[in-house]
Amino acid sequence: MKSKTLAVSLLGALLLGACVQAPDLSTVDEHQNDEQAVGTEVPASKLNLRLPVAGEETVWVSSQYKGKPVLIAFMATWCPWCKRSLPALDQTSISYKDKVEVVGVFVENDIAPVNQVIKDFNIQSKILYNGGSVAQDLGVNGFPHIMLFDKDHRLVRVWSGYSDTLGYEYAKEIDKLLQ
Repeated sequence: MKSKTLAVSLLGALLLGACVQAPDLSTVDEHQNDEQAVGTEVPASKLNLRLPVAGEETVWVSSQYKGKPVLIAFMATWCPWCKRSLPALDQTSISYKDKVEVVGVFVENDIAPVNQVIKDFNIQSKILYNGGSVAQDLGVNGFPHIMLFDKDHRLVRVWSGYSDTLGYEYAKEIDKLLQ
């Protein structure tokens, strides 16, 4: 019985931690952080994102938003922390509707689970799917992974993982960009 309980506990811990991959600390300088690439312009080939929009028969193209800040949240439908981050994404999308392009990008190719998440959480934000290769190209190694780009599409801020303060943090960084 004890071994069964231990096995179930270990499996639960693995599933809860599965959304975010821990960094390899052996290669990290003590003064480095997630913002190492901040201020750098993402290569045009990586910034020219073209992904289908859930619930629409359109394709979202990132280059159409040059001149406007863009917040992109990479997620997976199976990730509980991604689902917990959806209200902050939705509120940010509503609050900055005409000033910032806010999109959620699910890595799944199949629209059915994406539509189910949209329905279950009553998401109003623009949601894209089939973003696995884009996430890989941009170096996403865990979920949720949120990237904020300024109006020139230079990387300004990266959030890896979930926090109860994501909505506040998004607003703080976006407000700085819009000043």
